[in-house]
This record gives sequence, structure tokens and C-alpha cells, in this order.
Amino acid sequence: MKVVSVATSDSRAYYSILSRLKETNLRFVSLTPSQAADEVPEPVITTKSELGLFSVVSIPIEDLDENPMIMEGQILSKTLIESKRVILIGVDPGSRIGVMVFYGGSGLGSFTVNSIDSLQWRIVSVVRSIPHVSVVIKVGDGAPRLSRSIIRTMTEQLPEATVEIVDERRTTTSRLKSRGLTKDQGAAERIAFRKGTDFRKLSN
Repeated sequence: MKVVSVATSDSRAYYSILSRLKETNLRFVSLTPSQAADEVPEPVITTKSELGLFSVVSIPIEDLDENPMIMEGQILSKTLIESKRVILIGVDPGSRIGVMVFYGGSGLGSFTVNSIDSLQWRIVSVVRSIPHVSVVIKVGDGAPRLSRSIIRTMTEQLPEATVEIVDERRTTTSRLKSRGLTKDQGAAERIAFRKGTDFRKLSN
């Protein structure tokens, strides 16, 4: 789990940063600007007006998204080499659509939606907001008609993404409560790491 530093004398910005960081997988240390020397964990989250105080990698809170999951990805992008900036998304179709998002090999978060429109909006927001070199979206085949609709929507909205259809048999488990995942989200996690078939190849 990555550790970042929070250093600002702006109390409003400080509490805004902390409220969002607490909803991410990141650990953080709080420092005053004068305490933040070169040895602090990078990156430092601060304000635009205080960027010049630090010689290490710094990110202004004004440049970070309000959504904690997207914000975590934006922060991690500053610590990853370019080749590692890969977004991987697993989707479990059904009456409740489970989604799991990974970035650079780390889990960013999960969510559940009830419609393709909501799914499209959430996934496009993630992809458009987090710096990346590639995007892979894997969709389970358990609800064939819905799966195909999701895949078509994703290929239309994110033509740069690789969209795969995945055999989702045996992806559902009930042993998820300790990790805070629903069954749909847990299935989406397993789908994300299964080998799939590129939908464009099936269409040819």
C-alpha cells in the first residue's frame, strides 16, 4: 500500500484532502510544510500556492478529482513508470452490474450499478481522468444479451480500449464480506483476471 504525504497550511484544503484519502487504499502522513523535507514519502499532496515549497514530487489538491477512487489513480500515476499505467476493469453483468477497477496492478475500488448508462458514465469517467498507456475491459458472459450490449457500448465510448468477453463460470463466491465486496463485485474481480477473447476479433 503506497504511502503519501499531506503538507499544507491551508486548513480547508487539508481537511478536503484527508476526507478523500480516507476513502482510498492509500496510507498517508500529515506534516506541516516546514516539516516536509526531502525525505518524506512521495508524492506530497498540497495546494497550488505551496508547490514551490517542496523539492520532491508534489500534486496540488486542485488537480485531483473529487471521486476518491479516481483521485487514488491520479496520485498513483505519479509513482508508476509509464509502462505500468494500465487500467484493468472487470464487469459482471446482471440485474446488478458489479465492477472492479485495477490500476498498475493495484485495486482502486469497486462499485455496483443498475444500468448500462450508469456503467458507461462511471467507467468513462475513470478512464478519461486517470493517466494511462492502455485500458483492458473484461466483461463476463453470464447474461449474453446484456454482456453484448455492455461490450458494444464500451467499444463505442472507448475505442482505444481492448474489450474482451470472458467465461464467468465459477466466479461467484460468498466469502467476500471481510473484504467489503458484494458477490457482483467479487465476480467482477475474478473476471478481470481471467483470459478473455477480444470482442473485435469475434465480430470479424
